[in-house]
Amino acid sequence: MKYLVFNSKKEASQEAYKIIKSLINDNSTLGLATGSTPTDLYEEMIADYKAGNFSYKNIKSYNLDEYVGISYDHPESYHKFMDTNLFDHVDINKENTHVPDASAEDLEKALKSYQEELNNTQIDVQILGVGSNGHIGFNEPGTSFEAGVHVVDLKQETIEANSRFFNNDINLVPKQAVTMGIKDIMRAKHIILLAFGKAKQQAIKSLIEGEEITENIPCTVLKNHPSVYVLVDKEADFK
Repeated sequence: MKYLVFNSKKEASQEAYKIIKSLINDNSTLGLATGSTPTDLYEEMIADYKAGNFSYKNIKSYNLDEYVGISYDHPESYHKFMDTNLFDHVDINKENTHVPDASAEDLEKALKSYQEELNNTQIDVQILGVGSNGHIGFNEPGTSFEAGVHVVDLKQETIEANSRFFNNDINLVPKQAVTMGIKDIMRAKHIILLAFGKAKQQAIKSLIEGEEITENIPCTVLKNHPSVYVLVDKEADFK
């Protein structure tokens, strides 16, 4: 596991993009994340595309998660987030992008379908953020390391943390999400985890310095993965 500390989110994101470019080609499959963590990374990807240095024409992508019960065009849906922050600004074929269908009438069928897609895909680089409680994707503390795609009840601290995207009103935050399982995340060839801000310090300390690999701190499972890069800003650095 490589642990890299930077002065800012911007610098960490620039380095993350360099690492990604060294690990992929123009036919690769990316695992993508949402929320405030990867936004600067996506800006780097867009800038490099606009400079004519990289094409997403043959790139495939799979997103980690989506809220249950909000429509694709809801401003805070992760479908919408990906369009706004990345897909609408590069030449990716939207048919090659995949986000869990969490508003499907038959949710069970949608989960099964996403699982089958993931089982038939090799993700080359998986981008991850981490929750202050150590969650990766929406795999909250206590989630089995063997879990595949599933519906999760979001913990109170996750709902509170995400309320900043919903006018700081926790009543507006969805209470469930569909997420790739830890097993799915661990199948990626390479994993790049980004963490910014003081709130992430404890999770990063557990991952880098803690000896325990425990389902109570989901990110600690990454110790078992052969190729992980952890990039943090000074505030998230525990040392």
